[in-house]
Amino acid sequence: MPEQIAGVSFLVWLACVYALGLVAVGWGFDILAKRTSQRMVAARTFGFTYHQESDAWLCPEDQWLWATAFDSDNRVMRYRAKPSVCNTCPIKDSCTVSANGRELTREVDEWPYSESGRFHRGLAVAVSLLGVVILIGAAIVWHSPLELLVEGAAAVVCLSLTYPLAVKLMRSPANFENDPKHIHASTADESVNVKMDRFAAKWGGVSNERKRRTEQTRKQMIAEATLPVRTSALDPDRPAWSGTGTSVKRLHKTTNEVLQEQNLAEVEAAEKLAEQMAKK
Repeated sequence: MPEQIAGVSFLVWLACVYALGLVAVGWGFDILAKRTSQRMVAARTFGFTYHQESDAWLCPEDQWLWATAFDSDNRVMRYRAKPSVCNTCPIKDSCTVSANGRELTREVDEWPYSESGRFHRGLAVAVSLLGVVILIGAAIVWHSPLELLVEGAAAVVCLSLTYPLAVKLMRSPANFENDPKHIHASTADESVNVKMDRFAAKWGGVSNERKRRTEQTRKQMIAEATLPVRTSALDPDRPAWSGTGTSVKRLHKTTNEVLQEQNLAEVEAAEKLAEQMAKK
């Protein structure tokens, strides 16, 4: 192995390559962190559709989750469905354990201005700057004019590639001017039940006692819910899910309503077939 290449020590060339490799690792780490964050958001809001013009989420059962608070500490908007809707929903068991309505969050700051984004971007910048530190150490050991020129050029390249990563950290989301003004900021006086719901949604740890109380609350809400005028012909005594009530005309049909309409259509078809057979 030659000791010098083009009049420059082989170890100097190796240090330059290693420094550029660290910059590439920093960029790769940032890209992977961004994609992971996007996948987590997609998994957390799966089945829900965000409508920017209304600043609300639409759930799979065609019910709305409206903005309730802006969390200035975590820089997220919090959306929650009405408890009267969630607690009488036929698919509540697969959606949420909360008796206060399903909650979703939306980060108001794009990557990397979110809390996790700044953390991972800071790690990426630190890894990239390690390359510059290695070049400085190489310059102390190998400091001929030609070697210093190569090391300086490599350091400039590393800093130029690191600058796009570091410039995003120079702004603080706390000083942004586009904070939501139409929603009140969340405070430390929030309901204890709401905080328990958020903990359960994040960590999945829900005690049996809490599940039992949630189920009791749901049954009570179903018993007190106003029933719609239309009932199933197959079982007239079976209550149908009314959601927010029948006084307000909804733009969408729920799953239970669609099933009832299918049952009614089947009964009508069977009655017509019976009449035709009787005439024959």
